[in-house]
Amino acid sequence: MTTIASSLYSPSLLKAMANNSAKLQDLSEQLATGKVSSTYAGLGTGRDVALAMKAKLTQLDSYDSVGAIISSRIGVMSTVVDGLDTIASEIASFDSSASYSLSGGQTATQSQAGAYLDEAIGYLNTDSDGRYLFSGASTDAKPVLTAEQMLADDGDKAGLKTVIYERGLADLGADGRGRLDVSGANGTSFTVSEEASGPFGFKLSAVSSSLTGGVVEGPTGDPATLTLGVDGAPSDGQSVTVTLTLPDGSTEQMTLTARTDDGAALQDGEFLIGATPEETTANLQAAFDGSLKTLADTSLTAASAVAAGDDFFTSGGEPARVAGFDGTYATQAERAAALQGATALDTTGTAARTVAWYQGDSSTADPRDAATAKVADGVSVSYGARANEEAFANVIKSLAVLSATTFSASDENAEARYEALRERTVGALSSTETSSALQSVASDLAIANTSVKAAGDRHDAARALAEDALSGVVDADSDEVTVKILALQSSIEASYSVAATLKSLSLVNYL
Repeated sequence: MTTIASSLYSPSLLKAMANNSAKLQDLSEQLATGKVSSTYAGLGTGRDVALAMKAKLTQLDSYDSVGAIISSRIGVMSTVVDGLDTIASEIASFDSSASYSLSGGQTATQSQAGAYLDEAIGYLNTDSDGRYLFSGASTDAKPVLTAEQMLADDGDKAGLKTVIYERGLADLGADGRGRLDVSGANGTSFTVSEEASGPFGFKLSAVSSSLTGGVVEGPTGDPATLTLGVDGAPSDGQSVTVTLTLPDGSTEQMTLTARTDDGAALQDGEFLIGATPEETTANLQAAFDGSLKTLADTSLTAASAVAAGDDFFTSGGEPARVAGFDGTYATQAERAAALQGATALDTTGTAARTVAWYQGDSSTADPRDAATAKVADGVSVSYGARANEEAFANVIKSLAVLSATTFSASDENAEARYEALRERTVGALSSTETSSALQSVASDLAIANTSVKAAGDRHDAARALAEDALSGVVDADSDEVTVKILALQSSIEASYSVAATLKSLSLVNYL
């Protein structure tokens, strides 16, 4: 290219040529990159808009990243809840086909309950990227002990089996009558009295009688007392029914039916109509006492185990233990006597001597508040969970209580005791209350996940607007840039044409 001496040209021409060259280079870069400028400074008045939209997009990406993590966790948690619900329904289905037969002191249903207990614990100990999802705020702590750890003692700390044993002794009392005193007949009546007003044993609830000449008074007082007897001549088939409340809050009706002496053997719950009211009353008392001891050894013992489970699987605070035994007695007989005579439950310092089945955090009143996250401006979701909340604890408790108990083939009351325990534990697992409680948790999680997804949808709309606004500032229109380049090239060519003309000028031309 021929160099043009700058002294020949005016400063304005030189400046115009330099500016056009710079503009051409800038437009060429815009055409190549598709961007108005490689720096924010080059955006001019659009700089503030670009910075604001960039910040908005970064914030939206951050929210969506959090939302994706939370949705993933909630998905895992929902699977756990569904798994527990399935366990609760499956054991009911399994139990319906199982007969009473012992192997190693347990029925097939109990063995299955033990397997389900391990599975349920595994569910509740689920973690996501090292974060335990059912430990409340203590996400680094595995929330639930193994089945073996919660059932057995740990040094001086009592496991579930010991808690059930202690509560059983306290509920049965020293004579195995469920803390009821059946006084000797006094002519045509006898009395039944609660030993104490504490939580243990049977509680007299109600009585009804169709006995002709039947004596029925009470129950009244605290502790309650009931008077029963016969001062007339009842007929065959007439009966008296006493309703008893058990430690787990359930009730049992003990019905005693009068029979004439026709030579047939009396069945459980039947008494012989004697020659005199006094004789009939004595027979009624004997029948009552026998039925009471049988009921104590079956339904009461089963209810006691369930109550012990309630005490052990507390959702927070000190677990309830039988008061009066501190673990220092020299012999089993002394220990049993202390437990059988107990009149109250103790909740002071009991955590130090009881295995804690739940190892997570319980600091928040609402388990969902144990984990919260901000997923949008002004929108936070709560999706925490604790293994010790009622919905989960009830599943663990029922499975643990059922699998913790053993029976003897030589025990004539073993089958009835098992049936009473099975009814309470399997029945609780298959109840609508258990399913509803689990579904309530599932609903809470679903609502939280819906909030996350709704925030994500709003973010998609906001992102589209921000990207459009940013594009309008930073993206170069290729057609517009091409037109500008063509126009600029024409201008540059004109400038060089003028320059060439000026270069050819000489004083010779004017001489």
